[in-house]
Amino acid sequence: MTDRPSQYVLDLPHRAALGGEDFWVSDCHGAVTAWLDAWPGWSAPGLVVVGPPRGGKTHLARIFAHETGAEVARADALADDLRLPAPGAKALIVEDIDRNPDETALFHLYNRAREAGVSLLFTSRVAPSAIPLKLADWRSRLLTCAVAEIGRPDDRLMAAVLAKLFHDRQLVVGEAEISYLLTHMERAIAVAEAVVAEADRRALAQKRKVGVPILKETLDALSPG
Repeated sequence: MTDRPSQYVLDLPHRAALGGEDFWVSDCHGAVTAWLDAWPGWSAPGLVVVGPPRGGKTHLARIFAHETGAEVARADALADDLRLPAPGAKALIVEDIDRNPDETALFHLYNRAREAGVSLLFTSRVAPSAIPLKLADWRSRLLTCAVAEIGRPDDRLMAAVLAKLFHDRQLVVGEAEISYLLTHMERAIAVAEAVVAEADRRALAQKRKVGVPILKETLDALSPG
């Protein structure tokens, strides 16, 4: 009889789950959390949190909103809500400023927020200097903001994410499976989600357990080469 692997144990600092999802803080979030924890004593008019898709930008923004009472808006929908920032607000979050932003609305919002003493937190997949902006006035304002980047996920964070993804699908994996993925998989949360989903699909279709052999097949299948 084959022994089942012991469940991988999570070991990371945890911040309050918001929106029904867990979020672990690791070294790669250090620059961002340091800025968020320093609010309202920011030395810049605003902060741009930069990170890859599924890297934690939205979670960190929601935590900041929960702790400060900040309102949240999208950069492509600001024209629909010209009242922002709301009277009495101390902080405002604008997400995805690199994705179809309403540059004119962002420019006016920045000016209104500065006049009202409201702190601004923006999220973006790329650094502000890399966003192809057309409005020079908005670009000049944006570049006055500080930038905090979410770094590359480390082993502890990737291990915790993988373990949680497997657990959510009621798949039991041990250290051998997690270690194999850490060694052979690209370090990205989105990639981890795709790998676990495909491994689950293959295990069900082939009536096999999720072990190193099926994980190797999964990575080979998902490899762009």
